[in-house]
Amino acid sequence: MRNIILPWVVALLCCLWSSAPVLADRGRVVTTNDVLQISVLYQAELNVTTRVEPDGTISLPYAGRVRAAGLTTGALSEKIANILLQKGLVKNPKVSVELATFGLEVSVLGAVGTPGTFTFDRPSTVLQVLARAGGIREEAGAGTIVVHNGGRTVRMNALDLFSGRSSSGLILENNASIYVEPGSVFYLYGYVNRPGQFPINRPHLTVRQALAVGGGVAPLGSDWWRLKIRRINNGVIEEISAGLDDPVLPNDTIIVNERIF
Repeated sequence: MRNIILPWVVALLCCLWSSAPVLADRGRVVTTNDVLQISVLYQAELNVTTRVEPDGTISLPYAGRVRAAGLTTGALSEKIANILLQKGLVKNPKVSVELATFGLEVSVLGAVGTPGTFTFDRPSTVLQVLARAGGIREEAGAGTIVVHNGGRTVRMNALDLFSGRSSSGLILENNASIYVEPGSVFYLYGYVNRPGQFPINRPHLTVRQALAVGGGVAPLGSDWWRLKIRRINNGVIEEISAGLDDPVLPNDTIIVNERIF
């Protein structure tokens, strides 16, 4: 009995398999600024190459505006085919949607050379987008970079990013944003070769290293006699004696006095 039933079961499964619709690859999700090439089989007048507008729609000949953003290319093909069928434009439409140009729009703000919104025609990483924005400014060399990408927020250290220790390979999604926080600075005052403001672009910066950044102590200055740091502590300005191996904190002012002989 089992030998009789088994062939019927196999035949039934084969029948169901052959009659089930074949699900083609659904394709990539369409986003704003994508350029799509839409073709309708045997209907050349309906073929069009169009860009997805900021509101997520595309314009089709005779069919008007159609929302495309958020759909895969496969789902959009079916949607356009249904519209053509409902409007009586094509009896049995066969629609193909292909991605002609990748659309990616990223906003870059903060301590970069050229803040703004940039459009890319291919998948891009944080490093590639920052390069397009003119790179980060010197004072942000050890600062924090905040990336809002696809509903997630990622914070990374600039030094780690450029050294490859952070998420340098993070692929950005459309409408992502990057904010480069202004970096910390310190000040050199008095008998140094280059007094002024300087970025803290390395971790654990010491007074010795800070003086080297400013070109070293001037000929009439002393790196041991009455070397001081002016520091804001809980809103109060105070001056403390400093040694060459003491740490430098953000907004510290290192004061180099004249030598006594």
